[in-house]
Amino acid sequence: MLPTLFSLQALFRRPPISQNNCLNCPIKDCTENSGYQYCYACSDFPCEKIKRLDKTYRTRYKISLIKNSRFVKEKGIPSFLKEQAQKYTCSKCGGIISLHDAQCSECRTKTKR
Repeated sequence: MLPTLFSLQALFRRPPISQNNCLNCPIKDCTENSGYQYCYACSDFPCEKIKRLDKTYRTRYKISLIKNSRFVKEKGIPSFLKEQAQKYTCSKCGGIISLHDAQCSECRTKTKR
């Protein structure tokens, strides 16, 4: 079974405030209730919920959830994970760089966004 977009997020450290948001996420609930594993499989993609979250992520983190979802749809999870690993691996220690605070999970080095 392929990982869901939400299980992929576990690869990236989140600030504590986001953990409740993820547990109570209406987008996650929607995918679970609709039977889709990924939002892009839905005929309503990108829906208003995704568009609002995408706008937040583009503004705060310079990342588009819609663009990432389309990449996964077109090229698959392995290609996406490879690209993300290249993008978010710390060059100093090999730790994971959080997309939320641009800081390495291991050596705490801050990077530029």
